[in-house]
Amino acid sequence: MNDLAFFLAATERDAALDGDDVVDSLIRKGILLPVDWSGEDRPGHLAQFVAGRVAAFGKGGAVVAAVESAAGDAAAAVSDRGEQVPAILRAVDGALAGAGLALGELRSGDDTYRVGVMRRTRASSRAWGLDRPSPEVLYTIVCPCGGMNVWQLPEAEGKPGDGECDSCGLNLFDPAGTPIVPMVVENAG
Repeated sequence: MNDLAFFLAATERDAALDGDDVVDSLIRKGILLPVDWSGEDRPGHLAQFVAGRVAAFGKGGAVVAAVESAAGDAAAAVSDRGEQVPAILRAVDGALAGAGLALGELRSGDDTYRVGVMRRTRASSRAWGLDRPSPEVLYTIVCPCGGMNVWQLPEAEGKPGDGECDSCGLNLFDPAGTPIVPMVVENAG
């Protein structure tokens, strides 16, 4: 829990958190926000969440306005599914810098970003910063049927060499382990 304390404002330090599932407890209390990789629940959702957290850290309207502007500009500039959320996160993190705040992300091995506002320090950025290298890689194959198939694997494990489409059951690899259609490879996170 010590590292998760970066996400707590001074008035929240004594908050009762469920010891068995601290992350879920932080989400229920509105300290962390889960965002699907494919996009916001509704336009401006991330900026609205960050505005509330900025207020919890005692920062004013100028910071909120900068966050909303940065998030809106980033959302408008990137329309590709899966690219918009990271662009918004980077833009909002930049807008928070002048106020001594940062965005942090808890990674859990799935395709959901769990983000929160935190004090910007070397220690907080090292623990939860957005730009720290990810030890995992995403492999994506879009099946001829249109189904998207994604593997998130440790870098050391290498590319997948077998698997069937989650939608239609087609084997996505030939006997040698080569994908039957192009595979997109990118760092997770």
